[in-house]
Amino acid sequence: MAKRVVLHIGTMKSGTSFVQSALMENPGPLEAAGARYLGETFGRQAKAVRDVYQHPRRTTRHRRWHALADEARAFPGDAALISMEFLSFAQPKQLGVLLDPFRGMEVEVVLTVRDQFRAIPAQWQTFTRNYGTDDWGTYLRRIEMTGRRARGSRAAMTFHRAQDVVSILERWSSRGDVRRVTVVTLPPPEAPREELWHRFCRATGVAAEGAVLGGLRDNISLGYASCDLLRRVNVYLEDVRPRFYRKAMRPLAREVLAPLREQESRPELDREAAELARRRNQEIRDAVRRHGHDLVGSLDDLPTPDQIEAPEQVLPPPGDQVLRAAEGVRTYVASLLESPEPGSRDDLQGGVATLDEEVAEVARLLRKAHRWSL
Repeated sequence: MAKRVVLHIGTMKSGTSFVQSALMENPGPLEAAGARYLGETFGRQAKAVRDVYQHPRRTTRHRRWHALADEARAFPGDAALISMEFLSFAQPKQLGVLLDPFRGMEVEVVLTVRDQFRAIPAQWQTFTRNYGTDDWGTYLRRIEMTGRRARGSRAAMTFHRAQDVVSILERWSSRGDVRRVTVVTLPPPEAPREELWHRFCRATGVAAEGAVLGGLRDNISLGYASCDLLRRVNVYLEDVRPRFYRKAMRPLAREVLAPLREQESRPELDREAAELARRRNQEIRDAVRRHGHDLVGSLDDLPTPDQIEAPEQVLPPPGDQVLRAAEGVRTYVASLLESPEPGSRDDLQGGVATLDEEVAEVARLLRKAHRWSL
């Protein structure tokens, strides 16, 4: 039986994809360090957690989660590792269901945390890549909502579920069957790429700093205009099933939109949103100090500047950049069709007259190429 079970529970947008790729690609160094990434893949862990959330009272549907616990019991090493950011969503009643299968083993929790000045734009990007339709300025106003007002806003609900670090820490640290909670701050952008892995190794007590990291994938990041295009297209795709939507949008983002990133601007926080980010960073710092959580990294990675330099209002992305992204997507999707429709817009030279028409055409072609009913 493993001496310890280490649950890396997120948060979202805090380098989890990089960490998970490192875990999957380095079973040998992990084994040499006395550790194992349970289930071997992100997909197996994600499905196991989703089973618990979708059927919290039907333990017969938790077979994949129990299989991970069985693997931990059969592993004769030091640390059995799970890295799954969806665990940070767990509410108090779900924590018992998640933790009970590991009874008798020491459970430690690791929470990676990102500076909120950077987390907020990253979370909007995730929102736009998952049916979100709010523009950047509207999104900022919505995430400021709390309590009952937030319940009516998908933007606010998904943001707070993913980024309310203080609440996540309180839920997990309140459990008597969790021996230790460690907070890892995400290194600043100028830090070496491997610094996050080194911090993760220190937090988990797994001496696998020598893991091979060169070929690992990071989460694909898009520019401002590409995200704005997606939220416009999403208006036409709200009825598409999530599984089909994601299967189509992932390669589109990777192959068409991601290469445009260096040619596009970035979304900037306005003054009100920057004040929110500063306040949330301060709340995280206070919670770590107050509860005495172990810390790897530095609280200085969560800046709380005395002076906020930010515009009074956000600026929309340049229209020509959004149009360029739309034209690129239209060309890509049209290429997926076996034979373009005669006389349709995908036969036109030079595109369509307006951005709205281009967006509507992109949505139409997506539906046709992927056989989504109209």
